[in-house]
Amino acid sequence: MLAPHSGSAYTQLHIRIRFFRNPEVPMRTLFFLSLLMLCLTVTAQAEPRSFTLFSADLPQGWDGEEKMGFKSGNPDECMLILGLSNEKKDDYAALISIFVLPNTQNDDSASLANKLAPLQANASQPRPQGPFWTFNGELRSQAFPAPGVTKVNATADKVIIAIVQDPDQRGAEAVFASLKGLTPETRKLLGQ
Repeated sequence: MLAPHSGSAYTQLHIRIRFFRNPEVPMRTLFFLSLLMLCLTVTAQAEPRSFTLFSADLPQGWDGEEKMGFKSGNPDECMLILGLSNEKKDDYAALISIFVLPNTQNDDSASLANKLAPLQANASQPRPQGPFWTFNGELRSQAFPAPGVTKVNATADKVIIAIVQDPDQRGAEAVFASLKGLTPETRKLLGQ
């Protein structure tokens, strides 16, 4: 028979039994595991949604609506609205408005951003950020009254104008980052 000492199986078993008999340790462990499972569940709820030109991972509560030919009936025009409804379901808590238009003015990204910035109140100076030129501002005609970040990019054929409004940090930047172009042109516009 082995005498119990610090390295024996008896001592290790005794420590394990004391660990689980301590009422605080299992509760902390259960709380931590429950919190971990909740985080994994919330993260896993982003659902990929495909539209005509883009796909996006939309977390629970987010929805999307697309309208082709929205401005003049030209099928090369696309408006994609991705939004998170507020608790009352009567307005948005976060909104991403994406417009793809023909580049009829032959603008580059910088010139397009500099044309659009004065159209917003309190607009910052446009600056390059990744594949986009971006600026902060407040839209003058707003469906959703909140400051936003406008991101623009241009190719020889198309322009993309994306306005990300998320005053309470509800995940709009992550949704925008999840966008994938479904055509060669939209992939170029997103810098993919």
